[in-house]
Amino acid sequence: MKKFLIIILFLLLGLFWLQILYIVPYSNYTITDQTKEIKIENYPELKEVSFMYSTDLLIEFYRKRDGLELEKIDLLFNNKIIGTIEINKNINDLEDFGETYIAENEEKVTIRKIYPLQKEFLRILGKNAKVYDSLEDGRFYIYIYIKDLKTNKTFVIKRDNISIYYESAGMKLYLPSI
Repeated sequence: MKKFLIIILFLLLGLFWLQILYIVPYSNYTITDQTKEIKIENYPELKEVSFMYSTDLLIEFYRKRDGLELEKIDLLFNNKIIGTIEINKNINDLEDFGETYIAENEEKVTIRKIYPLQKEFLRILGKNAKVYDSLEDGRFYIYIYIKDLKTNKTFVIKRDNISIYYESAGMKLYLPSI
């Protein structure tokens, strides 16, 4: 009977540890973009340019738009450029995100595009968060450069209320707040 109770106790203890321990498979950055809605007068078909939690850039249109190129993204810390991500890709060639709709010419159209930036954040900010080890002590700004290939004009979208957090790989302990 005593042996049975010890086995039950270890099983319950093991189940408890399984509930509060989890593994982060790889180091990554997460981003919180709290910039208010940006209105772009020159490009009213551009609905949103923002960042998703996983640092992916999200570009959304009201309708399909040809002739726009995502040139580059500047990452600034306390108003100083700390890195540039050169992209130079047509926005229509970026990865589709979300549902498609059928246009008048029976063509499937996606108006939401994403561009993954996790590797670039790891390159610029460091794989161990050593480059900027106190991310809370400053303010991040991100400037997104989009070029209209028809008029050859470049416009800049400024995201100025950005928080960036680093999470290292390995075993983590989850403690729920009570």
